[in-house]
Amino acid sequence: MKEDKIKETPKKVSSQADAKFKAYIEAHTGEALSEKKPREKIDTLAKASTAYMLMKAGNKKYNENVIHRKAEKIKRTLDLDDLHEVEIDSMLSNPENLRKGVNHQLNTLYAPKDNLKDYVKQMKTLADNMPMDDSRGAQYNTMANCIKDVAEIDPDKTSKDRIIIKNYKLMQSIERNIQGKERVRRTDAGMEHFNTALDALSIMNDHNPALNDKTEAIVDKINYTRGSERSNHKDHVDIKEFGAARSIEAKKARAQRAKERRLERTLDKDKLKKKQMEMPMLRM
Repeated sequence: MKEDKIKETPKKVSSQADAKFKAYIEAHTGEALSEKKPREKIDTLAKASTAYMLMKAGNKKYNENVIHRKAEKIKRTLDLDDLHEVEIDSMLSNPENLRKGVNHQLNTLYAPKDNLKDYVKQMKTLADNMPMDDSRGAQYNTMANCIKDVAEIDPDKTSKDRIIIKNYKLMQSIERNIQGKERVRRTDAGMEHFNTALDALSIMNDHNPALNDKTEAIVDKINYTRGSERSNHKDHVDIKEFGAARSIEAKKARAQRAKERRLERTLDKDKLKKKQMEMPMLRM
């Protein structure tokens, strides 16, 4: 199979940082790693892949703590847990095979597909209808910006490499908005923010079959955490129910709730005014 190469970023990495990243990758690859236990291999692969991704992104500073902190996130985004052991061994065998393996995962999971125009259209619909209330946090804002970035892709002009980067960053932002928040949100805003992450995930999943296993794992974890594995459970998540169409209906529901709240406030003011008018005037 011919390898799809991803161009390196034009941003230059300092020669010192570059040397340290390469040394780290070399220390975490080699034939001897094939003797390690499966979990050790995955953890090592995640760290080596993270070092490569940071170097590829043009990081000017080398920090081993940053590599270790980001490794779990990179492992999820590149779906390394789903690789067969022979693929893991190949990637760990040497730095060049690691590079090829990471680029292959990026291409498989995040490269443009034949239905790119519809994909962008669906993301544009989500971007136009997702909640942008005052209660949104930094993680949600990052995801919202990633959704907008994908929605602005020009299928005829945007390069494959740029689309991969946009999709990759969007998936990372989706995972950050879901991770640790799997339980049912307590507020309308919290629920809508969480559901928007699922809308974006659903659109990505619908337009790339290679993401099916990854999406299924994310949804299974949500349902397990909620104790809602049964499809008829009130808190059960079915990814097929999410996407651009849901976001349209959700926006209408938010508008209706806002209208009802305004009406309630108006009625409360009218009641107060009426009550004040009915109160007897004190004579001096």
